[in-house]
Amino acid sequence: MKRIKFILIIFILCSLGAKGQLVRIQGRPLNFQPDTTSVYSAKYAWNLSRIANMMKWIERNRLGCTDSVFVNQIDAKYRELTIYNASRLNYSLMDKQINQLGITLDKMWDEYQQRNSPEGLIKKEILSGNPDMTDNLVLDGIQLRDSDKQDNAYLNFKKAVEKEPSRLSYYYFLIMGELNFKRDTTKALEYLEKVICLSKGKKISVFEPYLQRAMLYTNRKQYNPAIDDCNQALEKEPNNLQVLYYRAFIKHEMKDYEGSNVDYNQVLTNLCDRPFPCAADSALMLNNIGWNYYLLKEYQLCVEYADKSLMLNPDAPYTLDTRGSGYFGLGKYEKCINDMTRVIGFEPELANSWYLRGLSWLKLDRKEKACADLTQAAALDIVEATDAKKGLCPPTINTEIEEQRKFQKSKPTVKNRFGINPYTMFFRIN
Repeated sequence: MKRIKFILIIFILCSLGAKGQLVRIQGRPLNFQPDTTSVYSAKYAWNLSRIANMMKWIERNRLGCTDSVFVNQIDAKYRELTIYNASRLNYSLMDKQINQLGITLDKMWDEYQQRNSPEGLIKKEILSGNPDMTDNLVLDGIQLRDSDKQDNAYLNFKKAVEKEPSRLSYYYFLIMGELNFKRDTTKALEYLEKVICLSKGKKISVFEPYLQRAMLYTNRKQYNPAIDDCNQALEKEPNNLQVLYYRAFIKHEMKDYEGSNVDYNQVLTNLCDRPFPCAADSALMLNNIGWNYYLLKEYQLCVEYADKSLMLNPDAPYTLDTRGSGYFGLGKYEKCINDMTRVIGFEPELANSWYLRGLSWLKLDRKEKACADLTQAAALDIVEATDAKKGLCPPTINTEIEEQRKFQKSKPTVKNRFGINPYTMFFRIN
């Protein structure tokens, strides 16, 4: 049993960026376990691997980083980790310290990302020089927007762009204003096309106009031009994870599930350059790959990828739904029921779980349970569930449910397992 646990630990470590090799700390392999008889030996190795992964991430992100605040913060945490690593401590009892370090580093990373977001970079650029009238219009616009004075903020951004149309980074605020405040996608698209035209193929440091336009096209279900824009962005930056992720989503919407998985796998390959919270991002990628395999009717692969995802993020409802779907495809109906029951406990409005659990009950000749689940799935707008329960449920139940459906709000569907805002990196599933 200990051997199985240790194999699982090593697999998780590889998923977090070890690239299939044991990480060594001061010449010592990660599977060094002085206490081989203790029940804590597996926890000892796991916590030691977490320390190693944090140190490795800090070392990687320290190189070439110009954000002095971030550098000073992670240097301090690196010294703390070095003390842990150099001391002969019982790592199996250090959950609290290591968890707190993880939370702190995660917060530092979020703050660093905010400072280096389009808005953060623009503000930094303005304040590092001598702001002129156009710069002050933008700074005032940001302050007005943060004070929820959206109309005045929008006017400031518009004046800034009209005053200096060659300052392409300021279009970002105007485009965001059109999308989030004016709700005018046509006007936002016009501004994006102007930025792309004025940039003449050169990279804009603060935001990617091709990705923005791809998002607009996708919203309009214009998938081919959206793919073209993603390709344009990737020509300039082949390993842009946000663009790769979004292209994978678009391909999924186009039912190109194999192509979608190619992009998700490329994202996974490059996630080693993310901090250790990339476990959540990796879990999402693995789950999305598994769901694509389900749609390709590759049910065994669906289950395998869902299993890998659940190792990184246990009890994630959408991943359990993915694995349960794979089990249904394999004819393992009891396993499907177990997973879908857990999903329903977490996310009772996830329609696919009710539907496939109902069909599984039906396969096992548990008609009463099948009727109840399929009725609930039909109430959550699974059209196939209505057909599946015909002749199975008493007519009175059908009538009652149809009356209830008239007053129900829109429910989320299984498609919501995908996050589609690349500017938040990836949708967190935990």
